[in-house]
Amino acid sequence: MSNAAARISAVASENARAASGAPIRRVAVIGSPQKPAAVAALDEVRRWVQARADLVFADITFDSRAALAQKPELLIVLGGDGTLISAAHRLERDQIPILGVNLGKLGFLADFTLPQLETFGDFLFTGPLPISRRLMLNVRIENGDAPTETLAVNDCVVVAGPPFRMIQMTALVDGDEVARVRGDGLIVATPTGSTAHNLSAGGPIVEPTATSMIVTPICPHALTFRPLVLSAEHELVLTPRRTNPGTHVVIDGRTAVSLHNNDRVIIRRYPTDFLLVRNPRDTAWTALRRKLMWGAGPVAD
Repeated sequence: MSNAAARISAVASENARAASGAPIRRVAVIGSPQKPAAVAALDEVRRWVQARADLVFADITFDSRAALAQKPELLIVLGGDGTLISAAHRLERDQIPILGVNLGKLGFLADFTLPQLETFGDFLFTGPLPISRRLMLNVRIENGDAPTETLAVNDCVVVAGPPFRMIQMTALVDGDEVARVRGDGLIVATPTGSTAHNLSAGGPIVEPTATSMIVTPICPHALTFRPLVLSAEHELVLTPRRTNPGTHVVIDGRTAVSLHNNDRVIIRRYPTDFLLVRNPRDTAWTALRRKLMWGAGPVAD
């Protein structure tokens, strides 16, 4: 079995228990400490869950790892998309289904409102969960110090940084040089992250359950450099050749590591997937149309 095939096989086996289809009995709830509405929402969700299943953990915290210690089969996250991403980061390889209740602004991943959960959320306890299995990236940064290794739910971004001169890097796929990139940086996004920084930089919208990596340049110094969609079976290596003192690689907007000439950023598929419980009354395309106004026509004054 090839290394790429082994990685894909590992994803399936690692997440098998989290998507077995058995009815949910054990539930944990966490709420964002940064959302004032989270305390009241936690009390409401606590009562709602206790009438239907075993509530094994409930707290205002970002620490999904503490919730995981109680062996929940479902994690309800009260907050916004950033809170869900934070929860996935702390779970690391031990991903379990996550349901997001939106207390923020956009709520692209946090697919439920509190009234929606309380009104028709009983489906969570009667059969298989509607899970959207999302690929994540494994990012390893080798920069002369101890290597930094982390997962990425949305993206890994190389940014030029101050004094904001153009930077250069090479991009290799499975050891073969694909491009020499000159510009303000480069985004490597998951399909989930295709509607985040990648979209703002002119990258494509990719079906969220696809198994691919999206490579999008930031203000490239070449009209011919266009976004590239790669199979997640590949390994992508970025090597900076000319950097600024402030050049960094940023993962999911939360982890920033300084980058210098001839360092290496190695990106491949993460061993487990992000398991997002979707609202069965909506689709990913509904969210695109309603929340990002995708495909909307002009509006007359």
